[in-house]
Amino acid sequence: MAAAKKTSAKKATSKKTSAKKGSAKKAPGKKAAPVGLVECGKWTAFHDHQPPGPATLRVTGVCVAPTPGYRIRLVAAVPQGFNPKILLLQKIVTPPKGIRPQVRTKVEVRYTKRTSFEYTHVTILPDGKTIKVKDVF
Repeated sequence: MAAAKKTSAKKATSKKTSAKKGSAKKAPGKKAAPVGLVECGKWTAFHDHQPPGPATLRVTGVCVAPTPGYRIRLVAAVPQGFNPKILLLQKIVTPPKGIRPQVRTKVEVRYTKRTSFEYTHVTILPDGKTIKVKDVF
């Protein structure tokens, strides 16, 4: 009878540890965001009024990634902020797949939008960097 109690105690203990292991797992298919791995700077923003055609807003910057193959792009944030004169852009970083050499690599980032609306500033999220928009005539 004492042996039966020991085996049931072992089963109960193994169930508890398996429950703990299962709760610590990450959701399948989700990757951790590469926070802090990519550093960006040298941001510029200008509203190009040069003919022909409608004016174009251009935002450029340079990012440094820890390995080659990183894809970095800017997209308009949804929703935009409360001030319509400040364009919010979301920086999206996609890490490369597979094994890559550990070589710091510069990546140029560009955003272009044809618009006649006069933005005064552009804010890059999640960095929170705000750039004044210059007009080019």
